[in-house]
Amino acid sequence: MSEPVEHRESLTERYRSPFHRAASASLSGNAGEARRRRGARRSPQRVRHAVGVLGTGMFVALACVAVILAIGWVQTQAAVDVVETQAEAIRQGELEKAYGLFSSEYRAGVSLPSFRRWLGRQAHLARNHGLSIWGRSVRGADAILWGSLQDELGHSYSVRYELIRENGTWRVDGLQLQSVGPDSLPENTRFQYI
Repeated sequence: MSEPVEHRESLTERYRSPFHRAASASLSGNAGEARRRRGARRSPQRVRHAVGVLGTGMFVALACVAVILAIGWVQTQAAVDVVETQAEAIRQGELEKAYGLFSSEYRAGVSLPSFRRWLGRQAHLARNHGLSIWGRSVRGADAILWGSLQDELGHSYSVRYELIRENGTWRVDGLQLQSVGPDSLPENTRFQYI
């Protein structure tokens, strides 16, 4: 009868958890076997932990980039609002309002009648049907915005605005407008500076 008992012990040994086997190996003096079994059990845990740390790090990096972009967008939005207001005022024929959005330095160099004459030669600016800003750069009290104006035929004209901060508000300090139509060759494209 002693034989079935031995057989029963080997079956219980076979179905023991890895933890119990490692513990019994360390108690029996076989420490190398215990370390091997614990290491085999920990390896998938280490991989999962490493993947978790890497994933968390990537999430934090993406969140930081998103915050930086959001701050940049907020800083430039006031400048974009001034440019859009000026384009809308020009479209509505409110030239005094549009002229008032220029910086004091610009207004000192260009009178309202001069601005009206220049605007009369820029039909696509006077009859713009939309302004799209696709590039923004702010450094301290200076901002540069790049974009395009659409005319009544749907043609786009490149535009570049330079803005400065005066008394806490953005003012247009310069405007560069593509003077040649969009169907011309790129080397014939010129910008009008006002």
